Amino acid sequence: MSTASSGHSHRLDADRIRAQALFASLTREQAEEFASFCEAQHVEQGREVFTQGGLAVAFFVIESGEAEAVAEGRVLRTLGPGDWFGEIAIVEQSHRTATVLVTSPLTVIAMTPFEFRRLEAENPDIAATITQKMQQRGHG
Repeated sequence: MSTASSGHSHRLDADRIRAQALFASLTREQAEEFASFCEAQHVEQGREVFTQGGLAVAFFVIESGEAEAVAEGRVLRTLGPGDWFGEIAIVEQSHRTATVLVTSPLTVIAMTPFEFRRLEAENPDIAATITQKMQQRGHG
């Protein structure tokens, strides 16, 4: 199984975090703290970020590029900059509900389940703000 973790990755700063709609309501200080729980990853076209039924390796917010969410061989939606995916498996601690296939070179902000749980423990207000925004939009 290919995952985004097989791509090139590096740390983020508050400006990159706050540039994403999902994180825009964070204060600069919160965004700086949140950035320490995430990393930027690059995934090449044609690779799978994760596969349906697989274990959660991270949740992702797209900075650039496009991908398709596919389940049971059917395209559910096209994902682009500002979209997020993979949070269902993180928040609910379940298996992946779709495969995400990269259709153009992708840069994502990624957070692992371990880092999400650490965020909940160390910064519950930030975790609650982000979880609430994810639930409002209903992405998965």
